[in-house]
Amino acid sequence: MLLFVLCGLLLAAGLVTLVVALRGSTAEEPEAGPLTGRLHVFWYGAPGEAAPRIARLRRIQLAVALAAAPAAWLYTGIPLVAVLAVAGVFGLPWLFGATRSDTRRIERLEALAEWTQRLADVLLLGVGLNQAIVTSRRTAPAALEAEVSDLSARLQARWRPEEALRAFGDQLADATADKVLAALLLRAGDSGPGLARALADLAGSVREEVRQRRAIEADRAKHRTTIRWLVGIILFVIVVGSFNTAYTAPYSSALGQVVLAVVALAFVAVIGWMRSLAAHSPLPRILEADRRSKAGRPAADRPAPAEPDGADQLAKEAR
Repeated sequence: MLLFVLCGLLLAAGLVTLVVALRGSTAEEPEAGPLTGRLHVFWYGAPGEAAPRIARLRRIQLAVALAAAPAAWLYTGIPLVAVLAVAGVFGLPWLFGATRSDTRRIERLEALAEWTQRLADVLLLGVGLNQAIVTSRRTAPAALEAEVSDLSARLQARWRPEEALRAFGDQLADATADKVLAALLLRAGDSGPGLARALADLAGSVREEVRQRRAIEADRAKHRTTIRWLVGIILFVIVVGSFNTAYTAPYSSALGQVVLAVVALAFVAVIGWMRSLAAHSPLPRILEADRRSKAGRPAADRPAPAEPDGADQLAKEAR
């Protein structure tokens, strides 16, 4: 009876969570801190704004996990299997799609190089920087189409160019993209020919980095393929063996579940360690606001200037 009650509570909680995730929230989002950024990277696999495909995948995984966990528990009679089922729902796409986040980052950098080169070509014609960015929305690469459209919309909405470019950098969340944005920020009020030449040189530098990253990813793909085959064979043996009740009977006891937990944790730790060896560690950004600096705070959070006392007021009048 307790098992059925627990499954009912989990199902109800899962339905409520799914409805909230699908509808979203209209409340103002709090300022993201370091912990929030790490959780964002852990959940979506990459910094910056999550791709719609990744967000949709996470919602589907959440629904499948909430349904698979009680079903696995009821079928095997082993409570720990519910946890392993959830880990499998989220872990298998994470393992077999290990290169997707890196590939997406490379595609965005390649699109950034193309957009930067086009921007440099337009600036050579004597067009202003803001007008060149707005015009580039029509020919923006597909990988950056949403971000460039948002940047253009902010400029058309009378945002300050510095604030619009920093918001664009927060969407990209990449140290290489910050180099291009730094040049745009320094010359936001002056778009002479020097800016066009600098952007052309930066576009070439980004293309060279893209070429190097693609070569590295091609070498890492061999080891990732070996890991996938190894994990796939092991999981196939486990799934086939789970249909044999004599095979799973020893794990029904308390000691058996402890052994199963230790083996599962060791397996996940080894696979995670092997995947981390072939993962790309992003470099720290150079345009990220320093929370200790007054310049990086919103205007409402800055301390109000002290009003001058009587002596200071007299001194100012005397001058």
